[in-house]
Amino acid sequence: MVVLAGCGGGQLSHADYVKKADAICTAYRSGATPLPNPQTYAAVAAYADHNLPLYEAALQQLEKLKPPTADQAAAKLWLAADQRIAAAVRDLGEAALRRDFPGVTAATAKLQVSALQSSRNANALGFHVCGTI
Repeated sequence: MVVLAGCGGGQLSHADYVKKADAICTAYRSGATPLPNPQTYAAVAAYADHNLPLYEAALQQLEKLKPPTADQAAAKLWLAADQRIAAAVRDLGEAALRRDFPGVTAATAKLQVSALQSSRNANALGFHVCGTI
């Protein structure tokens, strides 16, 4: 059976997977704001409120991509780390709203660890944009 690229449902080649994933990451980065060194809980909550919906939308698009068979295990690890990033940003925003300093600190640590794992996994897949922190 021949599957035509771009016709939906088929696995992508490695090059197309990298290209499409990096395009999604580029679009996310164009609207996202960096994690500030905030002085207030309001700044932390604003970061989470702005970035979380963008991140979750990008993650949904990335999860719809079908990597080639050889990349499936690595892609699964990468996307799992990205799910942990989304959870950490959600936790960060919620802790900031509660004015919970230990919660903000824990969520920030979880975010940093997950971002490093995501970056390593993305770089292993050969991404150019998605692998940068």
